[in-house]
Amino acid sequence: MTNKGLYVFFFVVCIILLGISLVSADTQASERVISDALGRELTIPTEITGVVSTAPPTTMTLYLIAPDLMLGWNSELTPLQKMYIPEEYQSIPVVGGWFGKTDGNFETFIKLNPDIILEGRTITGEPTDVHAVEERQSQFGSIPLITIQDTANISGYAKSISFIGDILNKKEKSDALVAYYQTALKTVKDAVSTIPEGEKIKVYYAEGPDGLATDPSGSQHAMLIDYCGGKNVAETTITPGYGMTPVSLEQVLSWNPEVIIASDSKFASSVLTDPLWKDVPAVQSGRVYAVPLTPFSWFDRPPGTNQIPGLYWMLHTLYPEKFTTEQLKEKITEFYSSFYGVEVSASQLDGLLSDVPVYE
Repeated sequence: MTNKGLYVFFFVVCIILLGISLVSADTQASERVISDALGRELTIPTEITGVVSTAPPTTMTLYLIAPDLMLGWNSELTPLQKMYIPEEYQSIPVVGGWFGKTDGNFETFIKLNPDIILEGRTITGEPTDVHAVEERQSQFGSIPLITIQDTANISGYAKSISFIGDILNKKEKSDALVAYYQTALKTVKDAVSTIPEGEKIKVYYAEGPDGLATDPSGSQHAMLIDYCGGKNVAETTITPGYGMTPVSLEQVLSWNPEVIIASDSKFASSVLTDPLWKDVPAVQSGRVYAVPLTPFSWFDRPPGTNQIPGLYWMLHTLYPEKFTTEQLKEKITEFYSSFYGVEVSASQLDGLLSDVPVYE
């Protein structure tokens, strides 16, 4: 081979190697490896354009951080919820999921063609956790199923918020949500830290249309009471899953709650004039409050990041002298604007903060 031939040969080889290198670099740039809440290493697209979650707590966080990437709600939105959800997100399809009631369908999720699927779980550390997730992963095929640490601890949401923000490339938004959240936690902790145990407000969480179901201290459905300096009076067992342990009116009377937090607004409205409840201290003093529910509950169901504004609401509800109405209005307005994308009017705010919320 002549010198000229050698030069041509080496030139061609260099071009081929350069092409392979560029393709390899491009491939590497389009993907990255992450470790999920179970420690599973997963390869995901660097740029995420669509994502769906299998359970409401994680879907709530997804909506607060990246509603533009959401491909599905877990349940049908109510007319009340739609009042505080921008129109462009109301038409997102309902896909169900796996969260107590297991109405999810693998094909429904796959047809949405998501880049990733988020799986909110309370991680116990048992091998069965990984086995259950891998079983579901096999059904989703090549779509990465990423486990997110759900938690029954109101003070434990920051890590999951930051993790979701990182994998979705929404760090600025997730950092803002974490900052708001941590400020709320500190505000509440500082306000209630000096309250002696014997002076804490006694609270009954009334659930259902007759108010005769509840969740005691330690339940994921009632954690705002404890964190915000209340004393949950319910002396009953925790019902796993959806909770709502049945109780009798006689039990409620014996517990002598000073405040009632009601999940049902009709119950909250009627109980003040119900002769059967007239001897309950909270009813006698008129301290019965229905939970604001729009667009999502500030208190419960799901227990998740939708509860963040509820930290301020619960503090004000129990100890208005420690957190005023004006302070509460400022914080709720900020949350709705920054994370729900809704500018709340003065009249809407007054309605939300009524003892029994009025939604406009």
